Amino acid sequence: MVSSSSDSVSKPGLSVAIIGNGIAGAAAARQLSLTMPEQLDRITLYEIGRGPGGRASTRKTRAIPALGINHGAPYADITTPEGLELLSSLGDAITPYTGVRCVLDGSTGACQRREQLAGEALITGINGEMAAIAGALMLDDHNARLPRINSAYSTMITGLSRSDGEEAPWILRDKNAEEVGRADWLVVAGSGVAHPRWSDTFGGEPPLVAVASQLADGQLNEALGVIAGQTAAPVLTVLMHCTGDEAEQWQRLAFNDGRVEHHSVLAKISIQPCGPESCSVVLHSTIDYARGNAGVYGASSSAARVGDASSDSAREEAIVDEMLTALGDIPGMPAIEKSRYVLGPLLHRWGNAFPEGQPLPRALSLCPTSRVAFCGDYISTGARMGSCECSLLSGTHAADAIRAQAMGDV
Repeated sequence: MVSSSSDSVSKPGLSVAIIGNGIAGAAAARQLSLTMPEQLDRITLYEIGRGPGGRASTRKTRAIPALGINHGAPYADITTPEGLELLSSLGDAITPYTGVRCVLDGSTGACQRREQLAGEALITGINGEMAAIAGALMLDDHNARLPRINSAYSTMITGLSRSDGEEAPWILRDKNAEEVGRADWLVVAGSGVAHPRWSDTFGGEPPLVAVASQLADGQLNEALGVIAGQTAAPVLTVLMHCTGDEAEQWQRLAFNDGRVEHHSVLAKISIQPCGPESCSVVLHSTIDYARGNAGVYGASSSAARVGDASSDSAREEAIVDEMLTALGDIPGMPAIEKSRYVLGPLLHRWGNAFPEGQPLPRALSLCPTSRVAFCGDYISTGARMGSCECSLLSGTHAADAIRAQAMGDV
């Protein structure tokens, strides 16, 4: 007797591809792994950087064990009950941010302390490393990787395709046009592959926009239209690490996170201690200064290193010098002798540091016909657009929506 196909062949588990291993992508992977482990085959996160974190990443190197530089924000502010509940599940991987925050007058050097708001939690990752938040989201209570979650680092997705068939998988390709994965569902964590700015940085049509024109999915097209209408405020950062006398000069200052006002070049100065005898420093430019220096990404950035975004090295050095000169114009700031710094100064550009415009409505963040979900700090969540908390909540919401769709709960 021959068994029927329904008796002999079990339906394979669901596969999910997530583009971006920042906080949003990691939160989506976590929620999927925890809420539908029996229905999943695998979750793969594709990340252009060397590790998790995205804009909440932390640069490290084996050559300098004490080094830790939070590229973007050194902490996150959490303001909603849902965000606080999610973070509480991560246990010791999340620690309170204890740095001193201030508003720094760029013309006089006067420093006014910023107090924590009522109901606001300021948090960072273990050892002050923001990347640890994204990393912890993918771990269980015993610090082991949650089931079904895999990460592909230094991998840039530049090609997407999917045929019209109901069961047809998403096919993901790298910059060499080689297939790197297939999946039932595509999660876009961060708007990069869906936004027109892709063309300015990497050339060609944004990968998701290119394939959407073939899918005839009205909801997906509507979502892409909202995303296209969003703009982004860029920031240039200068990264430095120092020890000895240089570190002591920075650590003697009255703040760790200084928001600079009345200055045309600098918007923030972040001092990040790395033990008693060393520290990292990050200078953040104003949005206007970054916009006036478009097309320069930093030779060590993922956009240049993995994505082949062209960057003028001579212009990079000039921008670094301009930002260091601007720092020297603020009374009380340490004088920078570049040769005495262990690492840097290095330039890094966040082209999408702060999304602006109408957030993507939650109702459009899941497109079931095409099996696409969106998450990131550009989604409407109840948290502030552009915040780490917005990323965290949106990733969780995307996973819940996929689960409801897969389990027939819609």
